[in-house]
Amino acid sequence: MANSTGKETNFVVMRIILLIPNLPPYTKFSKIPIAPTKDHIGALEPNSALNNAAQLYEGKIQGPEVFQILNGELYTSLGTGEIVKCSSGGHVTFVTKLGQPCTGLTQEHICGRPLGFSIDENKHLMYVADAYYGIWRVDLKTDKKQALVTPDVPIEGKKPKLFNSVAVDKKGGVYWTDSSSDFPLKDGVFIGLSDPSGRLLYYSPETKKSKVLFDNMWFANGVALSPDESFVVVAETMQYRILKYYISGPKKGKTEVFVDGLPGTPDNIRALPDGSGLQIALYSASDDKTPLIAKTVSDIPPLRKFIARAARLIEMPFEFLNTQFPHYIFEEIIYFIGNFASLSGLSDISGLVVTDWNGNIIASYYNTDKSVAHISDAIVYNNKLLLGSPHSQNFIAAVEVPSLLKQAYTPSVKQNVHQKTEQIQKPKAQARETTTTDKPTTTQKPVTTNKPEQKVNTEASITQKPVAKPTTPEQKVVTEKPTTEKPKTTKPEQKKVTKKPANEIPSTPEQKITTEKPTTQKPITKTSSTEHPHKSTPASQPQKVQSSEAPKPKIKPNIVKEPEANLKQKSKPSSEDNKPTSKPVKSENVKVKNEQINNKEAPPKKDIPKHIPIEEEIVSDTLKPSKDKLKVIKKSGPEEIPNPRI
Repeated sequence: MANSTGKETNFVVMRIILLIPNLPPYTKFSKIPIAPTKDHIGALEPNSALNNAAQLYEGKIQGPEVFQILNGELYTSLGTGEIVKCSSGGHVTFVTKLGQPCTGLTQEHICGRPLGFSIDENKHLMYVADAYYGIWRVDLKTDKKQALVTPDVPIEGKKPKLFNSVAVDKKGGVYWTDSSSDFPLKDGVFIGLSDPSGRLLYYSPETKKSKVLFDNMWFANGVALSPDESFVVVAETMQYRILKYYISGPKKGKTEVFVDGLPGTPDNIRALPDGSGLQIALYSASDDKTPLIAKTVSDIPPLRKFIARAARLIEMPFEFLNTQFPHYIFEEIIYFIGNFASLSGLSDISGLVVTDWNGNIIASYYNTDKSVAHISDAIVYNNKLLLGSPHSQNFIAAVEVPSLLKQAYTPSVKQNVHQKTEQIQKPKAQARETTTTDKPTTTQKPVTTNKPEQKVNTEASITQKPVAKPTTPEQKVVTEKPTTEKPKTTKPEQKKVTKKPANEIPSTPEQKITTEKPTTQKPITKTSSTEHPHKSTPASQPQKVQSSEAPKPKIKPNIVKEPEANLKQKSKPSSEDNKPTSKPVKSENVKVKNEQINNKEAPPKKDIPKHIPIEEEIVSDTLKPSKDKLKVIKKSGPEEIPNPRI
């Protein structure tokens, strides 16, 4: 008798809940046909390919939903409202957040919940679909945020309640999904019980408005574009299928089934990098022992209506108490009743399905050991297949990459590597070309055409021959120096060639040396007077020669115009290089030595090694200045003077 009375009371309660009008939720409940589930054979044969998942970034994140990769770093959206990037070294860095500060998952309506996002690698823009705050565009360089679609603006008579996923085309247009026009994410359970109200929409960057492409979808979820952007595919979670909407072509504006009868509830979908097909994440999967609950109640509207109304009637008092007496316990009860997390224990299987662009299932992979709670997305990163789970999972699961997915993801990496190597090699080749062009430019700087360069070579050979003839070749050299502009060509060539150009190049400016001994010292006086005054032993003689040949230096400063603006006296060294002044001094000393060898002047060579050890021994001699004589270098040469302390 007690059992019969209990059944009667339950039946009465059910009739009251079902028959009383205007009880929430205020939605329709009708019979919804669903295609039968495909057999678990062939490509859908059960397996454990995703078992034994390792835990990456453990304790640093919570509820990773979806993944993207930019510049070798992994981006993911979290249940606490943030989008972060994870480095291969284990570091997690904050990127952006659209919601407000909150305390945890129970306040996701305050925190915000980014469910889907896409990154424009060229412009460094991120398009985010936050379940509560709408569609946003974020500049990754400046963190500037711009709202594209907001939840308070109706679109064709209905306000979007659950922004889910985005796919961006080449024009900057955004295909996005509104999972429900009746319930937000915190009441996701009611979406699976009520009639479909999801939509596929397109945001135009030109009109800055959204239009509905397809509606009445039972929880519109992940979205992806075909490689040629001729159609877009969208996941209809509660129908266990993928729909196809034609963007262009003869079927433009029409919708058809891409694949149905999936062995689980599809979540985020991703176009494979090699363009071979589509990757579908199964939030929950089924087998012969674990049927799909939503499929069993889809054709029983009264049962769905009773469950929805009963859950709502239980939830309402706690909502009222939480508004009057805010407490985290009330928040947890409300969160558990309406959120999808309360249904997470109904199935322990989740997985991935791979199809081609014709909707043919190629492969499937499953997790059966509960090392991953529910798979919402997957991506290959650092030779691991990373799996996301949207609820309380505080890590990113990582498993070995199946061979099919490894082939699908590696071509994009190889192409990127080739592109990077080409970009690196091209500037190298250009740099080499510039270096090779620099060499002739140094020789061609003094001469605009190649013909005068040949004249310079002939003149150099001519000047070396008339060494014995002192008078006539000097006049030729004086007239041809300003024309050929050899003072520029001589010094840069010394850096490149060791001896031969050193003998040929000084012959043109130092042809005075071949004719007369005082004339040979003209270049020495110019260099020594400007750079090293201590080597001015022959400076007394050339000063008179410079005064006698006053018109020549007038022509030389006209030739070298750039150094005159910086230094009037040091025109020649500044025309070569202003910094390495010591290097040209050594080259000019080599010139003088070579010229002295040709003229058979040995004494200056003996003097130079004598002065060098004297200067080096000064440091040790300073300790005992009374015993040694002081040595002073004058313009006329080194001399010894008596020490007054001796």
